[in-house]
Amino acid sequence: MTTSSATSRMLRPEVLTVYLAGLFQGLSLVAFPAAATILTAASGYDLSKSQYGLLFVPQVVMAIAGSLALPALGRRFALKWVLVAGLLANTVAMGLLAGSNPVQGDSVAYPMLLAATASLGLGFGLTLGSISTYAGAFMPSRRDVALTALNVLLGLGTALSPFLIALFTSVAQWWYLPLLAATGLLVLLGVTVAQPMELPGPEPDKPAGPPLGRPGLPSLFWVFAAALVMYGIGETMFGNWGTTLLVSKGVAATSANDALAVFWAAVTVGRLAIALVSTEVRSTSIYVVLPWGIAAALLLAPVADSAGAGIAVFAFGGLACSGFFPMTIGYGESTFPSVVELAAGWLIAAYQVGYGLAAFGAGALQRVISLAALFRVAAAVMVGMAVLALIVAHHQRDRGPGQRAQPKAGGASLA
Repeated sequence: MTTSSATSRMLRPEVLTVYLAGLFQGLSLVAFPAAATILTAASGYDLSKSQYGLLFVPQVVMAIAGSLALPALGRRFALKWVLVAGLLANTVAMGLLAGSNPVQGDSVAYPMLLAATASLGLGFGLTLGSISTYAGAFMPSRRDVALTALNVLLGLGTALSPFLIALFTSVAQWWYLPLLAATGLLVLLGVTVAQPMELPGPEPDKPAGPPLGRPGLPSLFWVFAAALVMYGIGETMFGNWGTTLLVSKGVAATSANDALAVFWAAVTVGRLAIALVSTEVRSTSIYVVLPWGIAAALLLAPVADSAGAGIAVFAFGGLACSGFFPMTIGYGESTFPSVVELAAGWLIAAYQVGYGLAAFGAGALQRVISLAALFRVAAAVMVGMAVLALIVAHHQRDRGPGQRAQPKAGGASLA
């Protein structure tokens, strides 16, 4: 593919729609954690820490359901309509979040928030898989580049969410963020319906695959899955509980949101940096170091008692978190090629399990243990993840800088 033809393809309306969907998915995904100080403030929704943690249970359940159902839905319906369903679910979620503001003191507010997080989880599960498939299909010869660009826009959305909530809180109303997200998603929904949204080239045959209830996955796969469960715990401690921790240390709520924005920005920058550095350094060498960086950041977070220290620690934590999730997914796809669709869905579900354990568990456990201590417990979990990362890396045949790691011979058939 020539440079001009690649550029022309990237400027197609369908491609722009897919990448903008990634941006708004990121914006929506972090809306609830970004509003944590408002949701838990006595002058806001006045949610207890356990109620705040419980908010994310419906999100996790529906995200897992959406991720696991995606292969079956893709076989039964055109991918366009799966994406439409995901965008609609995200739109409903942001509409409910914005609509809950006028009734935040009433008994109906919390059920609205629970419905919103459930809808957001479903939207995430359906949308992320759909836009990833589209992005790879639009640039089949440069799939890694296409997915990196998509992850950058997704990361940009996650970084903008806490920043915009802080901005809107200071100049207008915080709920302008979910209103903005809902409006943008609604426009994208209409544009998606109006466009053909056809995958380039003939659609490949889709095997029926093993039933979802009895996945034909080798035992090695569960090492990958366990690593992502642990990673989900580490990332979520920063993403969902980081602002609460900083505020408890005397940091202003606006500065805590700035730190959260920096965390997600660092995740995005780190992914870009890894993509560039991996042309000179073996990817597995980077991969096995990342868990130790996350562990160090989790240990440092409880001692950050100023805005500057919080921003510095969160930036370091974001860089450490940046590559582990996409690299594990990539290694999983290359290690289990015979069940690649099923493996990808289950790996995303594994991450969501870790997200749920930290989002809900950290809220419930704060009745008996401090949030700072929970960050230290999460750091210990990262040590276990580092051990699993060594096993994952061992089963890759990294052919050197600039080349994608491949599974070792027989790796996909271990049982």
